[in-house]
Amino acid sequence: MKAGIHAKRILLMVAPLALILCAVVVVPVALERWEDRRERLDAIQAERVALYRARLEPCPGQVDSTGIKELALRPGEIGVDIFPAFAAPEGFRLSHASLSGHAGVSAAGYLPPPGRAEVNQAIEPLAPTYKTFPPVVLPQALGTHALETLKAEIDHADAAGSMGLDGITYILRYDDKCAFAWSPAPGTRAYKIVGLVNTLDSLSKEDARKATALHADVSRWIAELESDTRELAD
Repeated sequence: MKAGIHAKRILLMVAPLALILCAVVVVPVALERWEDRRERLDAIQAERVALYRARLEPCPGQVDSTGIKELALRPGEIGVDIFPAFAAPEGFRLSHASLSGHAGVSAAGYLPPPGRAEVNQAIEPLAPTYKTFPPVVLPQALGTHALETLKAEIDHADAAGSMGLDGITYILRYDDKCAFAWSPAPGTRAYKIVGLVNTLDSLSKEDARKATALHADVSRWIAELESDTRELAD
């Protein structure tokens, strides 16, 4: 009985010391680890926000990206033109219901993309030559979703200039609005927009019987853009 009482007294004497030791040693270590973890999470979030804000750039003034009257946009359409540095341009027109693709036969004669006015100065202008592809009918929900997604990205174009000497320029237009991207870095929002654009461009030149897989890719890019907007928009 006395041994049990002594053990209890010892426990009562040691317990406060253990609590003090915990407060002095364990708690600061735990707090430091928590601060480190919070700093890492804040850094990760800051990087995600920076990538989200690296989106489309506004065009420098009014841009007629092809200079081809036959490819002028109809009301409600989005026009996308893709200018590789060393190849003929291509692109498409997107409506709620269909995609109409086109591709240049050669680079000669096309207006240069934004910021590249010097490219064709030394070349005698020729009439641009191009070919068109049969319109690709889209499921209405998919066409509307893609159209509204790209319009929203054009509306929110506010990134700083980033053009280099080569690469690929992407010009997106509707009504009197215009935005562009130049070879965006992986992970940026502009890169994901260009991913959607490239998929739509492929779809605009694809046999309708083989289009189902590309429909899924279009939906995937749209879903990724929307997810980022929900999580990271100001």
